[in-house]
Amino acid sequence: MAGRQGMSECSSALTICPYLLICHDIFSTFAPPMQQYLDTSNSPPVTRLLARMIVNTRYEDLSPVTVKAAELALYDWVGCAMVSGQTEKAAKMARVAAAEGAQGGALVFADGKRTSPHWAAFANGASHAVELDDVHMASIIHGGIVICPTALSVAEQSRASGKKLIEGLVVGFDVAYRIGEAIAKTHYLMWHSTGTVATFGAAAAAAKIMGLDEDQTCWALGNAASQAAGIWEYLKFGDDTKLLHSGKAAMNGLLAASLAREGFTGSDTGIEGERGFLATMSGSSNPAAVNWDAMTRDLGKKFKVDENGYKLHACCRHGHVSIDNALRLIQQHGIRADQVKAVRVQMNRNSCDTLGDSDPVSPYKAKFSLAFFMATCFLHRKVGMEAFTDDRLRDPAMRAFMKKVSYLENPEYTRNYPRLWTASLEVELQDGQVLSTQGDLPYGDPATELPIPLFEQKALDMMGSVVGADRARGLLAAMQQLPEVGDVSRIFDGYPYR
Repeated sequence: MAGRQGMSECSSALTICPYLLICHDIFSTFAPPMQQYLDTSNSPPVTRLLARMIVNTRYEDLSPVTVKAAELALYDWVGCAMVSGQTEKAAKMARVAAAEGAQGGALVFADGKRTSPHWAAFANGASHAVELDDVHMASIIHGGIVICPTALSVAEQSRASGKKLIEGLVVGFDVAYRIGEAIAKTHYLMWHSTGTVATFGAAAAAAKIMGLDEDQTCWALGNAASQAAGIWEYLKFGDDTKLLHSGKAAMNGLLAASLAREGFTGSDTGIEGERGFLATMSGSSNPAAVNWDAMTRDLGKKFKVDENGYKLHACCRHGHVSIDNALRLIQQHGIRADQVKAVRVQMNRNSCDTLGDSDPVSPYKAKFSLAFFMATCFLHRKVGMEAFTDDRLRDPAMRAFMKKVSYLENPEYTRNYPRLWTASLEVELQDGQVLSTQGDLPYGDPATELPIPLFEQKALDMMGSVVGADRARGLLAAMQQLPEVGDVSRIFDGYPYR
């Protein structure tokens, strides 16, 4: 048979078990040749190194900057979770969680009920619904909507301290962003990194708060690798699926850690192994597709949560540089919508692919429409949550302006992506004047500026819309003094305070 060549390593096992021989022959006959996948035989022991970092990271060794970065990640996410919890998308996930009848002390923001950590992590993954969650540009991952619900649910269930929650957040973001940054350019073409890579971040956060040892943490990461999933096909139809990606990434990472705590083993090379996550899902067989250094450089010394970026526009991050560009030109030149003849945008290929819907059929689809963003900028001067409604989508003035918007790929921008998310904008006016500008990264990314007062107000506005301004201020204060919290489960006592 075709598969019996080169089988010395497993010949004895195949001789003993004819069933294995049949399976091996079938695999050898029909499976794609292994050279289509990435050769990781010379890779560093990434799974083990990350596990060691997770175990060894202690609150006392974290810089004040990193502590504050973890607090910001938490309160920005909580605001998103509360507002997203008011949507029907979140309600669907909460109803599924409630129907399981699981007992536990972890809060679900959509309905205010307490359940098991696993189902709370799943339901709170719906915090992606309003598209105001964080993003790490180099890895192209929304870390907060996976890592925060996982860490908070485990910390609430175990009545952990604020310091322990910070440890979990720090290692969770670090693991997710390091792996994501290593493969961002090719992996993201077919896989939604928030659904795939952030699963490792959830496992890391849970493992840390649970107090797993190095071997157990390796097993958790290995079994996270076996559950990492999230494909882009939903963009054609299936708006809700994006929330499934974040909810399941959180739940799956937590499940991997929970199993490891019980001695359930997993591969200790699940990330870098011959048939591990990177080999099979990096998106390329080119060795250059993986930046191994990104996963190990300054490991345990510098933490990726410090690099987290935050949204000020309620839509897909791919459009934020273009929105910043448009708002800047509008402010600088006092441009009115009726003065505009044409709007021309250049972006990287991935942004073009993501934002190319010039005729969105729903408010959610409009969150991925460059034409809608530009029309909103010029007609309304702001791209907030209020922009994405059926009324705004049907507005004749919006529809007319959207037809003025065009875009194309700039190959140089594609080469520099995702290190830079460069976009350029030309606005041609009716009088023939052409105004232009360009940006490399969006406002709210730490490489440009982190306007902390704006993010504090963003969190207050989001939380306040659900629980009122006074309670929102109290919650923000608690999360900004997280090291002083003795029992994380008490922070949201009484929520939703009705």
